[in-house]
Amino acid sequence: MTCRGHVAQLGRINQELKSHDTDVLVIGGGSAAAAAGLGRALKLPFPVLADPDRAVYGSFGLDKKLFIQRSATVLIDKSGTIRYILRATNPRTSFDKDELLKAIASL
Repeated sequence: MTCRGHVAQLGRINQELKSHDTDVLVIGGGSAAAAAGLGRALKLPFPVLADPDRAVYGSFGLDKKLFIQRSATVLIDKSGTIRYILRATNPRTSFDKDELLKAIASL
């Protein structure tokens, strides 16, 4: 789930994630045009998809809290099982590189 800074961090560590056989997919709560614009603006090496109705957000329990859209980092294994999820109301706390890499290493 998206926050501009969070997404930029994922872009910076994309090669490291790839070395662990991990692909990144970002889902934004806005329009398809906004998702495409974010991908272009940050020169992201992975897809940015749109969830304008926030159906995906809802399926992960990411509602709005006091006008702030909750975000998350989610790690899903190849069988579709959620192996790690870090939900946050404060976008600055929705991404922890070390925790994510530890979760990836445990797969």
